[in-house]
Amino acid sequence: MTGNWDSVLRFEENKNGRDFVCGDIHGCFDEVEAELKRLEFNKSLDRFFCVGDLIDRGPKSELSIQYMKQDWFFTVLGNHEHMFLLGYMDSPDQYRYIENHIRNGGAWAYELPKEKVIALCDAFDKLPLIIQVGNTLITHAALPAVASLEAIEKDPFEYLDTVLWHREDYPPLIMPGINRVFVGHNIVDKPMRHGKIINLDTGAFLRYWRRDGNLTIIELKDEK
Repeated sequence: MTGNWDSVLRFEENKNGRDFVCGDIHGCFDEVEAELKRLEFNKSLDRFFCVGDLIDRGPKSELSIQYMKQDWFFTVLGNHEHMFLLGYMDSPDQYRYIENHIRNGGAWAYELPKEKVIALCDAFDKLPLIIQVGNTLITHAALPAVASLEAIEKDPFEYLDTVLWHREDYPPLIMPGINRVFVGHNIVDKPMRHGKIINLDTGAFLRYWRRDGNLTIIELKDEK
């Protein structure tokens, strides 16, 4: 990642349509499409936010990343998009990064033509770490225990590991004026609330591994 990007992407509340937030997609394009149809999603008025990890593990990563071209779709950077970037970064550890990505469902990424790789690296490199919608935050794994978003914007690389990879107890939410934080990354059986933190990763891709899992999408106004 270059660092020349908006680490926090801010939106006003949607006064003309509905806002939805989705757990990790992981290549489950068909499931997203089915939910958009069921929700009667209006692409002219509604907005769709994602906690990251559009790719890997599920069967249709290349279709899932096409959502990033839609003007109604917004996502934060997930650890799987970050693994993609590391796999194509010229560094002494590149082969180790590639092996790790492949072990975690990223084999498809190393069969892409060069022009697609360049385009995807550019797109992933521009994804924010945090999205703010009114008094709601959306991030991938966890929100760092800092007093303001400005602290993260000042030095986003200091907080990258927490935002993308955090696996233990969630850090306390200490940002004034923030009512809730949506995250994913850690798979749960059903949407799980930890105080003001709501985990939406219900393992959409697991059905392809012959295990129980589903895609969670909720409307922001329904989850206060």
